[in-house]
Amino acid sequence: MEEKYVKTEVISLKAHPELNEKWVQAKIAEDPSIIGLGELNLKDTERPQPSGGRLDLLLHDPETNRRYEVELELGKSDESHIIRTIEYWNYQRKKFPQYEHCAVLIAEDITSRFLNVISLFNGTIPFIAIQMKALRAALSR
Repeated sequence: MEEKYVKTEVISLKAHPELNEKWVQAKIAEDPSIIGLGELNLKDTERPQPSGGRLDLLLHDPETNRRYEVELELGKSDESHIIRTIEYWNYQRKKFPQYEHCAVLIAEDITSRFLNVISLFNGTIPFIAIQMKALRAALSR
């Protein structure tokens, strides 16, 4: 069988006219394993928070009894999303102390500034940063 070559091109979801944050959220909700944290179950999407915002995704690992509070961001990671992710994590861990909790930010561009800020919390706040890339694939003959 002949191997097919697939040429890919990185595209910006933030600049894309059709693929948006809701689309990314739906793809992760359909198959949470695509974020690379194991076989997780979807617990909720758009969960209202007392701060007025909505938690994008709440995922659960039944093996470890850990919950992941996931915030999505198209484009570069910024301060408001970092703070929002930590706020949502903090609220969920206080409301549901029977679980372990981990804050997760998924963004198209995880900046060095973001990594520096997160390193300040090292050991205090379990925080995972995931950089996502969208690829356009063109099948070559």
